Amino acid sequence: MFKTAGLKMILLVAFALETLCATYFLNIPRTPSFFSILYFLAGICISILVLFFPRKKFQWHKTDLNGPENYLRISLIIIAGIFLFFGAKLILSANPIDYRNADMLPVIKTMNERFLHGNWKNVYDNIPQIWSGSKPIYLPFMWLPFSPAVVLHIDLRWVTVSSIMIIYLIFLGMVQIKKNWNFFLPILMIAGVLLCWLVSADDDHGFIGLTEEGVIALFYVTLTLAIISENIFLISITIFLCMMSRYSAIGFVPAFFLYLLINKKKRSALTLAATGLFFILFFFILPFGWHTLVQLIKVPGNYIDFAQIVWRDSPEVFTSGLGFARFFVPEKMHLLHSLLIALTFVIPVLFVLICSFYKGKINFSNMPLATLKMAIVIFYSFIDVPYLYLYYTSVFISLMIVTCFLRKNEVESLQAHQG
Repeated sequence: MFKTAGLKMILLVAFALETLCATYFLNIPRTPSFFSILYFLAGICISILVLFFPRKKFQWHKTDLNGPENYLRISLIIIAGIFLFFGAKLILSANPIDYRNADMLPVIKTMNERFLHGNWKNVYDNIPQIWSGSKPIYLPFMWLPFSPAVVLHIDLRWVTVSSIMIIYLIFLGMVQIKKNWNFFLPILMIAGVLLCWLVSADDDHGFIGLTEEGVIALFYVTLTLAIISENIFLISITIFLCMMSRYSAIGFVPAFFLYLLINKKKRSALTLAATGLFFILFFFILPFGWHTLVQLIKVPGNYIDFAQIVWRDSPEVFTSGLGFARFFVPEKMHLLHSLLIALTFVIPVLFVLICSFYKGKINFSNMPLATLKMAIVIFYSFIDVPYLYLYYTSVFISLMIVTCFLRKNEVESLQAHQG
């Protein structure tokens, strides 16, 4: 019991540090380099800690949705919704969509307009009205979720706001209140800190005002929950929703496939492979063509030149946020890119191999979830251009992990009561 309680406390502290490093700690002068390292270490710590928790398969029907706690839960959902709505409204009014400030949403809007008009083969053509010819490079499930906003002629960023609200609905629906106040209150406070930061008036990170990142965060949250559910069909679908939005989980895919093979789950491995082929064929090659897929595969090779341009025009992207790129710009960008590729693929696979080798000696659990968190932390820490808005996806993954693993099961509740 003491061991489990100790693990929970360390997990909570690691999550708090990770969240604060990505938010208010960045306002402390001359410290981003230190907090970049601390953010990385906190994320790795969460990944490793997950291995030592008992296998946790979350079930919604065991959530205390009845009784007095439910009124608190509903109240928190309403408060979060109101706060998010009015905070986002201020951000949107202060930051009109303009490709000269950030071209992601204008490009996404044009891609959706072409798609909705039936011009599927032209979705990835140059866009003359943006930078005198901008080439779309976004994967299908990064821009397709914004199609309802285009159809309804509303601000695309309400899709981002809705995604954040869905994440908080999941969190507040899943968090355990009854007989778990010691962990419920800190988790709630940390989640509140993150929400306050995301809707802060200055919006320096651009998560709501400038980007599409809320959708990606929601996809990765659903992948986290799918892994916790241990449903291979859901895991496979959510993996490729993530991979075809932002491929930061690319190192997790071969590692997870290896995990399935090592554990003799051949049917699950076939399900994963078949789902991947289905997504690539029906959501990319057939509607947009093989040539477009080949072009997008080549895009990461251009990130070195792009990183050098960003360093020249906006060095604060590297010096005031997170990530290890600050230690490599501008002369060693090639080394950073090589490390990104190598570590993204090698570390998760080695992680699975080492954990599998020692599994007989050490009671490891939750290996896929630990591997996902590890892969995401590695990818974003070594990414070429470390825009701050990218780092909140990993924090949201941690929010789901902590919310699930800090729940008390029936045995723990009974022991606590007797003790």
